[in-house]
Amino acid sequence: MDGAQRVRRFGLKPQLLLLLFVLNLVSATVYTAVLYGTDRNEILTGIDGKLQTATNAVREIIPDGYHRRIRDANSVTPAEYKQIQQHLSRFGNASGLMYVYTYMKFGDDIRTVATSATDDEIARGTQTKFFTLYDTAPDKLYRSFADGRIRFDEYSDSFGRFRSIYMPVKSPDGRVHVIGADIDLTWLDERLHKALVKSIAIGIALFALSMAVGWFLVSRIVEPLVRLTTFTRNMETRSFQPDEDEMDAMRRISRDRGDEVGSLAEAMAGMIARLQRYLIEVEEATAARERVEGELSAARDIQIGMLPRKFPPFPDRRDLDVFALLEPAKQVGGDLYDYFLIDRNRLFFVVGDVSGKGVPAALFMAMTTTLFKAHAMSGGSTGRIMERVNAELSRDNAAEMFVTIFAGILDLRSGEVEYSDGGHEAPFIVRADGSVERLAKHQGMALGVFEDVPFRTGHFDLREGDALVLFTDGVSEATGANDELFTTARIADALASARAEFSARLISEGLAQSVRGFVGAVPQSDDIAILTVCYEGTRETVSPA
Repeated sequence: MDGAQRVRRFGLKPQLLLLLFVLNLVSATVYTAVLYGTDRNEILTGIDGKLQTATNAVREIIPDGYHRRIRDANSVTPAEYKQIQQHLSRFGNASGLMYVYTYMKFGDDIRTVATSATDDEIARGTQTKFFTLYDTAPDKLYRSFADGRIRFDEYSDSFGRFRSIYMPVKSPDGRVHVIGADIDLTWLDERLHKALVKSIAIGIALFALSMAVGWFLVSRIVEPLVRLTTFTRNMETRSFQPDEDEMDAMRRISRDRGDEVGSLAEAMAGMIARLQRYLIEVEEATAARERVEGELSAARDIQIGMLPRKFPPFPDRRDLDVFALLEPAKQVGGDLYDYFLIDRNRLFFVVGDVSGKGVPAALFMAMTTTLFKAHAMSGGSTGRIMERVNAELSRDNAAEMFVTIFAGILDLRSGEVEYSDGGHEAPFIVRADGSVERLAKHQGMALGVFEDVPFRTGHFDLREGDALVLFTDGVSEATGANDELFTTARIADALASARAEFSARLISEGLAQSVRGFVGAVPQSDDIAILTVCYEGTRETVSPA
């Protein structure tokens, strides 16, 4: 929206802080997860090492040959089993283990052949008996019996939730028994919970520290940019007139900051200085252009004022109708037309096109029309008039300008036209019956090129109701879309359709309108002049009142 300040709903600082928040949150989360995972692995590694040590200790506690003697439920006496259980229980309680034990496999059944018991189980007499079937044995225990590999396991059974080790031992007789140890996972969960709380606390602390440092850095970056933005907007509201306090603030930013923000402030200060010089130059150029435009406007008024503009020009006459129009491509141009009565029965008319455009062409045009009026009134044929005007224009023509001319004298008594052609476009004749024909072209030199040039005088007749249409090349060479020219063929078509009634105005304006319609939005490239002389014949002239 023009003239309205755009509302920033989400500024740079909130964007950077949001980005910082997300990055810190992700970093803290990842760090917490990694730290917790590391602590958990260390705890589990320590526990697994403890379990492995326990199995080695159990192997030493149980007498040699104990497992070789076991064949059935009666292989070991209750007293021996009880003694081994007491030794294992003391070791398990002292080591912080829930159970230590050994198993043997008979067919598909796993049997308990040695085990510890908790104090509560001993007090209640519910400790596991010798050769008790382990009907809820986990899968990894079966696999250790099968392949003889040590395995760690976490499982739940009727005794609770445990992390366990299974260490297969092969006896000399080829049979396998598995030594195991259990740690209560409740204790492990407490250790892991403490590790998680510690990791989260460290992550929160790092997040808070990163946010504090990031807030400081973002503020240090953004606040100077906000001040520079405010300065720029204030410059606009003051029509780019700087405020000295703001300029001092900008210079301080440039001096105190050694980064890109300081460079930006320095560049803006330099830009403002150059802008001030540019504005002064623009004001001076604008004032000069306005003076020139005023002078050109005055020159246009003077130029137009030199040409006859009163229509109809001879309201007291019934034998003559004249209309002309001039449309310069610039404020002033070089096309010309003129007409006046040499005496009561003869009308002099002229149409010309000065080389070039603008002020020089306008001055040359003014001089040309003045010379034609002076020499036409002094008498002579059109050829002789052209020769005298050419001599005057060619003399001291330092600018080497020239003008193409078609000039004629219409005898209102007979309709005879005497004319001379100075390198100009041949005119059209619109006959009273609506037919259109073009006057035969005579060879002739443009005026102002050479002093001693003869000009031929020709003759043709206008009958009652005929119209003579003179024009400059701004009409025939008017450029439309795709650089196509209007051409004299289109002039003939336009004149044929414009001859609705006997009126010099309608013929001229109809032709001009056809040119405008053809050109469309394409800028006018050359001056346009059209002069139409309608001859009504020898009807009586109305005397002035």
